[in-house]
Amino acid sequence: YKMINAKEILNNFCGKTPIFPLPDFVMFPKTAYSFNVFEPRYKEMVSDILKTNKLFCVNLKKDNSESEIYNIGTLCYIIESEKLDNGNYTLIASGIKKIKINNIDKTNSYDVAKLDLIEDDNTVVEEQLKRKKLINKFISLVASSNENINLNIIDTSMISTEMLTNLGSLILPLENEDKQKLLELNDVELRLEVLCQFLDSELKVESDLI
Repeated sequence: YKMINAKEILNNFCGKTPIFPLPDFVMFPKTAYSFNVFEPRYKEMVSDILKTNKLFCVNLKKDNSESEIYNIGTLCYIIESEKLDNGNYTLIASGIKKIKINNIDKTNSYDVAKLDLIEDDNTVVEEQLKRKKLINKFISLVASSNENINLNIIDTSMISTEMLTNLGSLILPLENEDKQKLLELNDVELRLEVLCQFLDSELKVESDLI
């Protein structure tokens, strides 16, 4: 992935962006994800934001609701986009910052929201120890489900604890509501601890099954 400069991107943020509400996905800051956009109004949204600052926000839809969403989500920036022959888009987007929706303008075919940026507290006490714990648990869980992956050679020293925690939150098989709760914690250390507890219980299940 291209390196992106979040500060620079946020300079082009005017306080409001389109919302891309999803029924089964919670995006986290400092992670990247690939989206397929096929609904007409969201194709229009992508076409519009590609002409401007490439920003949109991802919010989880509330259970079984067509229109209700959680008001805490993640502001995302399109790193790469491709328009397919059928008019759909594939995007790679990076989570830039956690946001809270203030109000929603429904005059377009897609919703546009006024947002507040949220700063997470990313101080972690005994950081190295907790990082190591998270990485080891994560590796043993992933390795037990796929013996082809050799994760011992991954150099995680370059990755911030916040990024590591958010990546774990993004890809681990948690319920969407639980991921939403993790996103809403304003404290990276707390998010990391909850994640470790989840991994502990998952590993226990794995060992009970063996």
